[in-house]
Amino acid sequence: MKLPHLALGLAASLCVAVKSLASSDFNPGVTLRSIYSRSSCCSELKWTFGHKVSFPGSVEFENEQNGNGTLGYWAAQAYSVIPSCRLTPTSGEDVSVAVVKLAHLSCKFAIRGGGHMWWAGASNIQDGVTIDLGLLKQVKVSKDLKITSVGGGARWEDVYLKLDAMNLAVAGGNNYFAPRFGFACDGVESFEIVLASGKIVNASASKYPDLYKALKGGNNNFGVVTRFDFKTFEQGKLWGGLIVYNYTNPIEKLQRLQNFNTLSGAGGDPFATVTNVYSFTATGPSAIIYLPTYTKAQAYPEALKPFTDIPEPQMLNSMGIRNLTNLTRLSAVPYGQRAIFGVATYANNATLIANILDIGQDAFNGFQPKGNFSYSQNLQPISRAITSKAALNGGNVLGQTPAQGDVFYNNYAAFWTSPDDDAAIYARTQRFFTRSTQYAEEQGQYHAFEYSNYALPSQNPIASYGRQNLAFLRAVAKKYDPDQVFQTLVPGGWKLYRKEG
Repeated sequence: MKLPHLALGLAASLCVAVKSLASSDFNPGVTLRSIYSRSSCCSELKWTFGHKVSFPGSVEFENEQNGNGTLGYWAAQAYSVIPSCRLTPTSGEDVSVAVVKLAHLSCKFAIRGGGHMWWAGASNIQDGVTIDLGLLKQVKVSKDLKITSVGGGARWEDVYLKLDAMNLAVAGGNNYFAPRFGFACDGVESFEIVLASGKIVNASASKYPDLYKALKGGNNNFGVVTRFDFKTFEQGKLWGGLIVYNYTNPIEKLQRLQNFNTLSGAGGDPFATVTNVYSFTATGPSAIIYLPTYTKAQAYPEALKPFTDIPEPQMLNSMGIRNLTNLTRLSAVPYGQRAIFGVATYANNATLIANILDIGQDAFNGFQPKGNFSYSQNLQPISRAITSKAALNGGNVLGQTPAQGDVFYNNYAAFWTSPDDDAAIYARTQRFFTRSTQYAEEQGQYHAFEYSNYALPSQNPIASYGRQNLAFLRAVAKKYDPDQVFQTLVPGGWKLYRKEG
């Protein structure tokens, strides 16, 4: 989900994979058996779990690995990784038994939530064991309608479909409710998590409060989250869609976004949000897109008129009153493409962002892809109204506070079809981030925070939370995972000890 953070599945989109390297000054001191062969790890699981374990070549394995978007992975790079076997548990108890067995045998493993992370190895593992939470996708609402319990393998569409029918919602996924409720992780009442010992605990503000806080941004460093309990609120239909303009006057459009962010941070309409997308192909700019959303069934509210009333022709206008499921589907990206994400946080400054858009164009100047290719820079206003909510909900570890002022998250995304373009796109993407970061730092308008759902492999989002939060996360991990199972045997995800460079 958009949390520690779930994946289009939940774990990825909360406040949140993957290569990690142990730092030179870290010696976890793990005392485990000699490494079993990969086939022995899977044989042991097969003996215990029977048909819940599948192997390459079987129908079950291929459905879980590829799945055409219904079971498998969102990005082509993720399903190109082939584990020795896949375990599909049907309960938290299954996960508990599996984690204990894999730790005892020193078997390396990965955890797939919703399968949205694009990295090869983020939620899959070459020649290891993948624990696929795809069948843990229950969505249950409490009798008093205040809590929605969501399985760790659910995707946000599973949640929206259930809650739309009940006129309810939670803050997560495409979080249009952030000005009212904060980041998605701030809306989690409790986590059911399987620890390395196999113990299943429910972490909340009153039980295991240190673990509860750590899970709100700490990724998969503490165990396997098998259920999220979300605070739930009444929500009818809302108003939203896409408005597409030609790529003209970007600085003027960015100024509208800057003004909106400032007003929101100063206590503006909390029902109004907007994302601003600058879209490009290999030949240059293609469109400027707004996704204005109002979480009431009211068309064209005053707060969003700066984006709906621009005196220019609209190439597309799909705005309308609809439920959250249908609104989210409007902007969904198809499964199976090759993809890369990257992220940066900048000051709320239109001129700065306009220059960063130019740096992006320079990075791809002269690129001639062998297949289809496009990229975008997706600007999300993050105002003080959003960052102020963490302290009201038990805190999180993101290090985002109102003291930083109003900022933009710039979520870069590229999509293409030919594997032959991989190296060039990776290199040009890295070039863009190196140059844009240097420029923003020179202007004194760069913020260190990196939103983990969209970070590059070369980035280090957990370190970007700040030294104090990183030290807290390491202490919590050592307390609940003293043998460092989730640091050494689970290479996917953002790890707590990483070598830079």
